[in-house]
Amino acid sequence: MDTGLVLSEADLAERWRALCADPDSPDHFELSRYGEVILAPKPTTRHQRRSYRIASMLENALGMEAATEIGVMTDQGVRVPDAVWMPAARWIEARDATPLPFVPDICVEVLSPGNTRPEIEMKKAAYLRGGAREVIVVALDGSVAHFGPEGVRAASVFGLVLKVD
Repeated sequence: MDTGLVLSEADLAERWRALCADPDSPDHFELSRYGEVILAPKPTTRHQRRSYRIASMLENALGMEAATEIGVMTDQGVRVPDAVWMPAARWIEARDATPLPFVPDICVEVLSPGNTRPEIEMKKAAYLRGGAREVIVVALDGSVAHFGPEGVRAASVFGLVLKVD
């Protein structure tokens, strides 16, 4: 539902924190830029294992600064990539803010059967507009695609080679 009133980042962050603190809130959700709750089904075991393995691969390749399911502020509201990575200095800059006030350098979306192409395209674009240097999409079959502001990339600019079962 488009209410027509885009919330400020401060208002979105305040709503996010209130929902996260509310024990009656759903476990897995995002916020539209209007502050509307976007429900997501609870991730499957396979999805969670893939997300964790990818975060581990990012840390092994780039350093110990990856995380899973972190809310990040985008121009499309608060979105939750399945895995993220950024250098230690950016984590310090964020000061453990919830949600992160900016988009990390790498955002990963692990696809689930319920994901739609428009949803993933919107998220990729929002992450890239928000400053992500690379967006990685892991398809249901485990294939990995890398994207930058210029579009699809033949390989990761970080030199990543992710093998996903």
